[in-house]
Amino acid sequence: MGAESLADLLAQVIRVGFVVARDEQKMRVRVEFPDTVSGPLTTDYLQVLVPRAKQDCVYDLPDYGDQVLCLFLPHGKEEGFVLGSMYGADAPPVGSGDKWHRTFADGTVLEYDRAAHVLLADVQGRAKIKTTESLEAEIGTFIKASAGADVTVEAKGKIAATAPDFISLTATHIDLNGNVTSGGSGGSGGRYRATDNADRIINGFLVVTGSVDIQGDLTTRGNSSTSGNSFASTRSGGDLH
Repeated sequence: MGAESLADLLAQVIRVGFVVARDEQKMRVRVEFPDTVSGPLTTDYLQVLVPRAKQDCVYDLPDYGDQVLCLFLPHGKEEGFVLGSMYGADAPPVGSGDKWHRTFADGTVLEYDRAAHVLLADVQGRAKIKTTESLEAEIGTFIKASAGADVTVEAKGKIAATAPDFISLTATHIDLNGNVTSGGSGGSGGRYRATDNADRIINGFLVVTGSVDIQGDLTTRGNSSTSGNSFASTRSGGDLH
């Protein structure tokens, strides 16, 4: 086979075209080649190649208008494959070889920058993580989270928060609904301190193991009981009502 014949054969089996139809159920597309002599030629449905398609499965179907590279078997335009999409007149969304990037049509962006060591997930909508077992996260420095509305944490078991120094809760109103136990004395093992005039409402039992130092008035509504000497174990800087 001469060089001219080989070039003509390669021109028939390797073609560049544009997606004009999609079969989403079977992951196939039809491709139009505008560079034919007699006019645009549209293929039958072609399979789109993916990295995995058995136990591990990948689904990534080219969009309408995507420029794709096609490979055909020698039997004609009915048997062929789409090898992948390519950028033509459109510029890529990023210009760094250190980035893995995916931009979706709705504006959602997934990106990892190996040079900056930054993983970005900018989701235009909801994000959902579901596991059948545990979810573990190990953070090297700090966590900062902000929400534009309410934050709800629910657990079917215990919730434990541990810090070597202190835990700070800031709000104009804090409700503790249930039994509250404080271990340690006011000056050593543990401490609850209120430095403002905001209300602290506890709907349930309050159990303090250790001494209580009250700098101000203490008002109780209902029965009050102590298991020891109330004057010895409770120091008050105001009146006890």
